[in-house]
Amino acid sequence: MGSDLQDIFKLAAKHFYKKYKKQGGSQAEIAEKLGITQSYVSAVMGGSKTASLELQNQIANILYGPFEEFLAVGRKIHKNIDPEKKEQPEPKEGVEKLIAELTYYVMDHQRIERELAETKNFYENIVQNLQSGVLVTDSDDTIFFANRFMSVIAGIPSEQLMGVNIIGGKDIFPEADLTEFAKKYMQAKKSLAPLFYESIKVITPGSRMAYQSGWFIPKIKEGQYDGMTCTIRDTTKSQELSMLLKISLDNNQYAIGITKQVEPGVYANTYFTNKKMRQLFGQEDTEYTEISIQESLIKCEKFIRNKKEWREFLRKNFKTGKKGSVIIKHTNGKQYRWTSETLLDNDGKPWGRIAVVKEVSKGRRKKDT
Repeated sequence: MGSDLQDIFKLAAKHFYKKYKKQGGSQAEIAEKLGITQSYVSAVMGGSKTASLELQNQIANILYGPFEEFLAVGRKIHKNIDPEKKEQPEPKEGVEKLIAELTYYVMDHQRIERELAETKNFYENIVQNLQSGVLVTDSDDTIFFANRFMSVIAGIPSEQLMGVNIIGGKDIFPEADLTEFAKKYMQAKKSLAPLFYESIKVITPGSRMAYQSGWFIPKIKEGQYDGMTCTIRDTTKSQELSMLLKISLDNNQYAIGITKQVEPGVYANTYFTNKKMRQLFGQEDTEYTEISIQESLIKCEKFIRNKKEWREFLRKNFKTGKKGSVIIKHTNGKQYRWTSETLLDNDGKPWGRIAVVKEVSKGRRKKDT
C-alpha cells in the first residue's frame, strides 16, 4: 500500500510540475516555500526519497491543490487514463482497502515520531557535551533546560537552575550578581534578534566573580517572543590577560590607539587608547570606550596643524587596509610619525586597527621631508 501511494504521488507530482514549470515555477521556489533543500524536493518528487504525508500534502498544495484530488490524477495516470478526462465518482472502497490506508497513515505517523525522537536525542547529546554552557528559557523566562557544562559555569549543579526565572533569580541565589547578564538578555528579548555579548562581569550562583561571553538567541512563535536560548562561555582568563596587556600598553612610551570593527569595514567606539595617546591629544578626562571613532578623531584634529594631509592619509589608509604612515605637525611644536595598520585575528581576518604615534627626532625629520 505504501509503495503504491508513493508511486501515485510521484506520477501526480511529475504531471503537475510540468504545468507549474511552464508558469515560471521551479523546484528551488518550492524548496524555499517549504524551508527545505532543492535536492530533497527533487528526490521526493522523483521518488528516490519517501517524504511524510504532511510534506506530500504541502507539495500537492503548491503544485495543484487538495491532496486527494492531486492523488486522484496520479491514480488516473497509473491506470493509463487521460489525467484531464473527467470520470464518474468511483464507488466507495471496501473495508479492507480502507483499513490498509489507515494502517499506512498510522505507520507513517509512527515513523515520523521515531525520526523526530532520534533527531532530538542526537542534537541533545551534542548540546550536553559542549564545553560551553547552554540555557533555554520559556516565554516567562523560566529555565527549563541547562546542559551539563552549566554546572562549571554557574558553580552549582545544573539541576538547581531548573525552574529558576533567569531575570528574577536573586531570591534563590542571593550571592549572585547577574545585572549585566540580565540587561543583555532583556535587550535581546526586546529586539527579538540574536545578540552577542562579550566579557560581561558577573558573580555566579556559586559566588565566583567571572567574565562571560556568548549569545542570546530569542525564540519566536507567531511573531511573539517565546523564550530564549543562551550560550555562555567563561572568558575570565582571557579577560585577565587582556587587562594585563592594556596595563602594559598604557605605560608604553609611544601613543597607541586601537579600534575594533563590529562588522566588516564598520567601526563603532574606540576600543583602547593609552595614557600617552590621551595626553598627546587632550583626552585625559575622556572615557575612550564611550566615544565614537569619529569623535576621537575630531579631538585629535585640534592638535594637528597639517590636518588636511592627516585626514587624507586616514581616508586612503582605511580604504586600502594596508600599513602606512604620515608625519603630523603637533601644536606643541614637535613632529610625530602616525602609523596605522590592520590587526588580524587567529584566522587571518581583520579584527580592528591600531595607530602608533612616535615622536620624530630632528635627524629623522630631515630625512622624512
